[in-house]
Parts: sequence; C-alpha cells; structure tokens
Amino acid sequence: MQSLQGSILVVDDNAVIRQILKLSLEQNQHRVTLASNGQEAIELMEKHSYDLVLLDIIMPKMNGFQVLEYMTQVPELAQIPVIVISADSQIDNAIRCIQLGAEDYLVKPPNQTLLRTRVNASLRKKFLHDQQQAHQAEMERMYEAVKAANQAKTEFISMAAHELRNPLSQIATTNTLFRRVGTLNEKQTQLLDTVNFSLERMKALLVDLDDIARLETGNMRLEVQPLNLPELIYKVAESMQHDVITRHHSLTLHVPPDLPLVCADRQRMIQVLTNLVGNALKYTPDGGQITVTAVHNSQNHTVHVTVKDTGLGIQADEQSQIFSKFFRSDDAEVRARPGTGLGLYITKSLVEMQNGRIWFESNYGEGTEFHFTLAVAEGAVEAEMVQITAVTC
Repeated sequence: MQSLQGSILVVDDNAVIRQILKLSLEQNQHRVTLASNGQEAIELMEKHSYDLVLLDIIMPKMNGFQVLEYMTQVPELAQIPVIVISADSQIDNAIRCIQLGAEDYLVKPPNQTLLRTRVNASLRKKFLHDQQQAHQAEMERMYEAVKAANQAKTEFISMAAHELRNPLSQIATTNTLFRRVGTLNEKQTQLLDTVNFSLERMKALLVDLDDIARLETGNMRLEVQPLNLPELIYKVAESMQHDVITRHHSLTLHVPPDLPLVCADRQRMIQVLTNLVGNALKYTPDGGQITVTAVHNSQNHTVHVTVKDTGLGIQADEQSQIFSKFFRSDDAEVRARPGTGLGLYITKSLVEMQNGRIWFESNYGEGTEFHFTLAVAEGAVEAEMVQITAVTC
C-alpha cells in the first residue's frame, strides 16, 4: 500500500520514545512535531493543524484520557484522528480510549510494520474526510451563489416588468390616437396592426414575467374554491374561435356539462386552459384537429382533462425539458412561432399549486396530448350540480 505523508503530533513524556517514533515516521516522509505532555499537545493543536496524533496515556500535567476528553469538546480538534500508544496493555484502558474517540490502541513498543499500517489507515481516512468536507463546503458555496444569482434574476425580472408597463401603455395610447386623427391608407393601417400585434406579445410576456417573479418569491396567491370546470372550458374555447377559424382548425369538446365541481382558482384555471389550448392551436399546422376531453375519475376523485392536437409534436430528446423555464425547442418550425418558453413552466406550477398533476404524451410529427387532473370538491356529485356555497374544498 502506498504511504501517505501527513503532519503528525507525537505526545509522550518519554524522550527516548518520542525520538524513536519521530525517526520511524520521518522515514516515511511524515512531518513530525513533538510534545512532552498533554497540556503542551493541546496548546500545539490549537495553534497548528495536524492530520494525526500519536498519544501516550500516562503523562504529567495532563494525561492521555484528559487530552481525548478535551478534544471531543472542540469541534476542530475532534476531527483529528488519534492513535493511542501506551505501555499499559489493560483492555479496560484500551476500551476507554476508544470510547473517548481514539481510532486505535497500540502497546509500546509498537511493531514498526503495524505502526506504519495503522498510521497510513488513519491518514487515509482523515484525508478522505477532509476531501468530503471541502467538497461539501464548495457545494454549499455554489448553492449560495446560485441562490443569490437566482434572487437577483427574480428581482430584475420583477423590476423590468414593472418598468416596461408605462412605455407600453403610452405606445398603445399613441397607436389608438393615430387611428382617430383621420383616414389611414392601407400601408399605415398595416403598420399600426403590426404595432398592435407586437404590443399584445409584449403584454403577454409581461404577464408571464410577473407570474415567474411571484412563483419564485412565493407571492403567488390562489383563491381555491369549488369551480364549474366545463363552463370554463367552453368559455376558453369560445374566446379562441377567431384563431380556430383563421387557421382552419377543428376544435372539438368532449366535456360533459354535469361533471362534478373541482377545487381550483378560476382565474388561474383560465390561464392554464388558455395556455394549453393556445399552444395546441399555435403548434398545429393549418387545418389541424384539436380535441379537449374531460372525464370524472370516481376512483381517485379527480377530473381528468386532456388537450390533444395533431400538431408538430415534441422531439424525444427534448421531452424531458418541456416544462423547464425559458425552454424552446431547436426545431425550426417551432422556432418560427412566437413564444417565450415560460407558458408551460407556469402552467405546470399553477396546476401543482392547486394539488393537481400534469403530464404529456407526444410523437414527433404526429401531435401531442397534455393531461392534467384536479381534485373533485368535497360533496360534489356527478348526477346533479350543487351550489358552490354547499360544497367545500
């Protein structure tokens, strides 16, 4: 076994033993310091760093037992391995030393091969412990650095969203006033329409940035209460009819009106449904089929909603990242469509904050199905919709 080199403190009141141990250790390239009693050893350990202590038991001023007891009370010293080397061969003393934290107990004069082996074993253990401690300290430092950077990023996002509102509002107002000053020609109308479209995209981005900041700071507040989910699904679908017609899509709803109430926040569920159905419309080529299905699972007391499309699908190697913040596919067709990479991250967070679950299934080039479940409100029944005031979440 390869010998390790370390800094070793030899503590013994016998000068001859000290020198014998010193010469033996230095032959193996160890750095050796000598102490003639326990008190001197403690003073040296408090001033210098050692990898190992070879400790005698019977000494004046402060014996080996007292040194071990002292070391266990000081965290920095308790990490230093100790091998007791004593002329006392009584088993009771050896047991007591081990109980006080010593790693080993050798009887004087120690066999040189045995001493070298035990020293190497203790040093190896100490160096491994030091490496683990250093690694843990580095990981903690990196964690704090990432945490601070994440906090700074969140604060910047919140500030940027706040500061952008006023200029965007002024642009929107100016754009409206341009349409009132007189008749616009075709080119001017096209330019203003382009500005309006860009404004809508910026407003949507600001909403997403606001939500990200609230999610990451824990300031997202939800009003969870019994909710008529079919009614909400129909309203969201109706709000998207313009896009459906413009893109020549077919949007089909299989949503029974008598589904039980679910526990959810109304505004946030509108956001979830709008994101999922909106993505299906956006990433499905013209003339595609989008289907929204909702069923009651009576066994686990949930309502299961599925949004299925015949769109571009998600590449297999990107599926694990689909709910990641700011993720956007490398696919050229996906990149050609506007997006921030925040919608699905926010959607997943909102569903899970309402004690729901969300997942997806996708075949690249064939389409995607997004699924989410929400808990049924306590006391809700399938056969008859009850009043919200009579149902609790």
